[in-house]
Amino acid sequence: MKKRLFVFISLVAVSLTSCQKDPGEVKFDISDISATEIHTELQKGFIDSEDPDLFIKQNDNYENNFARKSQSAPLGIKISYKVTTDNGANGSYKVVTSETIDFANSYEHPASGDSAELYNLKLNTKYFYKVKGYYKSTMFESEVKEFTTSNSKLRNIFAEGVENVRDIGGYLTENGKYMKQGLIYRTAQFNYNHSNENALQSEPTSRGREVLTNQLGLKTEVDIREKVDKKGNDETNGITSSPLGSSVKYVSLPMRFGGSNPIREENKDNVKAFLELCANEENYPLAFHCVRGTDRTGALAYVLGALCGVSKEDLIKDYLFSNFANINGGILKTSNIDGSSYYVYGIENSTGETMSQKAKNYLIDRTGVSEATLNSIISILVG
Repeated sequence: MKKRLFVFISLVAVSLTSCQKDPGEVKFDISDISATEIHTELQKGFIDSEDPDLFIKQNDNYENNFARKSQSAPLGIKISYKVTTDNGANGSYKVVTSETIDFANSYEHPASGDSAELYNLKLNTKYFYKVKGYYKSTMFESEVKEFTTSNSKLRNIFAEGVENVRDIGGYLTENGKYMKQGLIYRTAQFNYNHSNENALQSEPTSRGREVLTNQLGLKTEVDIREKVDKKGNDETNGITSSPLGSSVKYVSLPMRFGGSNPIREENKDNVKAFLELCANEENYPLAFHCVRGTDRTGALAYVLGALCGVSKEDLIKDYLFSNFANINGGILKTSNIDGSSYYVYGIENSTGETMSQKAKNYLIDRTGVSEATLNSIISILVG
């Protein structure tokens, strides 16, 4: 039988008007967390598969519909609780999480009734949490409890309205360290042309913007969509500032779509500028995107991961995970980039004993970026 925790707490005065009367004494009964897995069964099957292309092929049926249905969001970690009051007063509740017991940097997750689902927590990380109850003129807090999230790969993110969002951190590198989580994200676009019925409909709702700006704390948006594409269209729909608001710095570094070669000749200067931007710690947390977040975005994610020493196997799976989003296109395959892709081929055939050394030499030769810049990126992203 699971243990139940009964907590009695004193009043903390706040100015709130969410119920008709003061509750008197409040008692929290919080159930133990039964699961901390953030991936759906389908996502976990893909991540654990030895042949991800075969997994996608075998599971791409009418129900799942890879690359044409939104199924990239993670599972929420469920918190259940029961609250009783002396006077039967009704309140509103939130669950607060933090990586530190003093809750110096915390986030309040919305709750519904007697439960909450916690989204977008880091992988393999200890969290402290408590339940807050808000009443007419008082706030109550439960005792602090703790849990550790699942030790898994690939931190996918739920930002309502936005397709294909994930942290490129959390992967083990060749030196036995991990890429840091919570610093750099790859996504699909944050705005689209509503008058174009064929446009990828990726745009945050108000709740999605709150997650991106407050929970993830984005400081910089790097938009690599073209101002004038091959058809003469502006992929950005003419924006000059971030759709996320004035708190997020907007950087436009247009890159021409190149299929298997996004790091093509006409993109080299902006790839270099992107790397230099990533070498400045003040720009983090940072998100970068093209339209779908697959090819151009995938190329930048691949070279950053390779530079940090992430294995090719993990980088390929990260690329293929875009099939879980509604990317309004064909299914991505390993063959799209492995062997035929100029940047994958270029890194593999550069000089160096390790993935990181090969990627460093490739980027220096290809873009003219300095070794010091690349070393700064590694020092920021690997820990």
